[in-house]
Amino acid sequence: MPGKSKIEESPAALRRRAEKLAVKPATKLVDADARQTLHELEAHQIELEMQNIELRIARDESEALLDKYTELYDFAPVGYFTLTANGIIRLANLTGATMVGIERSSLIGRTFSMLVAAGQRTGFKVFLKQVFATETKQSGEFELADATLATRIFTIEARRCPNGLECSAMILDITGRRQALEEMRVSEIRYRRLFEAAHDGVLLIDPGTRKIIDANPFMTRLLGYPRDQLIGKELFEIGLLKDENASQAMFRKLKRSHEVRYEDLPLKNQAGRHQEVEVVANLYHEDGQPVIQCNIRDITVRKLAEDMTLRNVKLNLEIARRKVIEEDLRANRKEQSRLLRQSRLQQKQLRELSHRILHVQEEERKRISRELHDVIAQSLVGINVHLAVLAQGVAAPETLQQQISRTQMLVEKAVKIIHDFAREMRPTMLDDLGLIPALQVHMKQFMADTGIRVSLKAFAKIDQSTSMVRTVLYRIAQEALTNVARHAGASRVEVSIETLDDVIRMTITDNGHGFQVSGKAGSRKNNRLGLIGMRERVEMIGGTFQLNSAPGGPTTVQVEIPAS
Repeated sequence: MPGKSKIEESPAALRRRAEKLAVKPATKLVDADARQTLHELEAHQIELEMQNIELRIARDESEALLDKYTELYDFAPVGYFTLTANGIIRLANLTGATMVGIERSSLIGRTFSMLVAAGQRTGFKVFLKQVFATETKQSGEFELADATLATRIFTIEARRCPNGLECSAMILDITGRRQALEEMRVSEIRYRRLFEAAHDGVLLIDPGTRKIIDANPFMTRLLGYPRDQLIGKELFEIGLLKDENASQAMFRKLKRSHEVRYEDLPLKNQAGRHQEVEVVANLYHEDGQPVIQCNIRDITVRKLAEDMTLRNVKLNLEIARRKVIEEDLRANRKEQSRLLRQSRLQQKQLRELSHRILHVQEEERKRISRELHDVIAQSLVGINVHLAVLAQGVAAPETLQQQISRTQMLVEKAVKIIHDFAREMRPTMLDDLGLIPALQVHMKQFMADTGIRVSLKAFAKIDQSTSMVRTVLYRIAQEALTNVARHAGASRVEVSIETLDDVIRMTITDNGHGFQVSGKAGSRKNNRLGLIGMRERVEMIGGTFQLNSAPGGPTTVQVEIPAS
């Protein structure tokens, strides 16, 4: 008998060994018949080993298929039972046992009819006889009670087995389906009652043909047509829409948005009575088919009431308006007197402001005159004297060189004075390079003159704003820094320019001792025209000016100007 190692050889290896033995010469046996017999026995042994391997493979495959079948059988979505002609349960899958609420081991050998509701057991026995009487599948619906005595509805399909002694039964729980059908039936009844008893007109329309397929009684009364005359007509044919084009437009809109609403449509019924109606059309699916439902509400009475209410409102408004006019007329003299006093006060304030402006202009002219006379004229006189000396030509070369150097220094000084003077009047850098470079130069000179540190934060696109905006922002910064140097006693000033929601905001804050705003901001006295001038500059281009300060605290000037 071959060893286990030979049995575990693959069929291909065994076949190769058999072929090798078939051609191998006998070395020990000399008898031809004995040698032939031994050869055949060895070949037969190899074939038996091959068959044994094939049988083992077939057994493994059968066991795998059996496992799959058992899994499919036990965990199928329906219950499977094998019953005898007397209804004795022979086999049951796990799903079936779960459906009836009894363990599978306890089901085997029990009578299936005992699981059926008491009132249907006789019917089940008749059903079982029909199953065994024919080879065709039989089906029926029965109520089964589980272990909790809860009754559920099942469909049972059974067919006799080929042995004629048993049948295979498949059970499916249709309780939920039955409940859904019952709920649907009740819902349909309720819908029909609402449809028939509604106090709004209801039309059901086929989207494909645009024709009416149903109408409730209120709609027939509203239009004055019997129901059979409404069926098969389009909306424009019953006067609901003015023409076929309007009807087609409504259906196109329905397809896009699934809802169309008309707040106020004129409707003329069969008797010629004009009515106002509100129409709401909805496109939905019923049993997979599209349906259009139009709800039509008669709003004629409501419109009349609204018109009456509107007339009453207009009348009340007219009465109220006349009362207001009477009150205004009575108050007119007082208002005229108040306006006259206000006008005189404003005229007085304007005269004071004009006088102040003229005074400031005259002071500025004096300052300019002094600058021209005391500084520039003196520099030019010095230059002229040095040029006169040079014209005589009697000085030594060394002295001549010194005279030329002093003359150049005087010329440079005069040029610098003129540049500074021009920059104070209006810096050309503001027009040539933009607001940020102009402010940087002015702040640099301000720090050199006063020793007060100044920082600037600005966004680059500010120089893309209009020339008017740049000029106003420059003058505000210039005047604010001047006020800081004269009155604040500060050591640091921060200037920021930013954009917020289409608004350009400039904020200037110092760390000085501050002052009482109420007494300073609006004053026309004590040379406070700087603050007034800043406010008027900003308001002139539609901006706002705000000053925040308190004694002993910092002072903040905030300006907001429209970016456009």
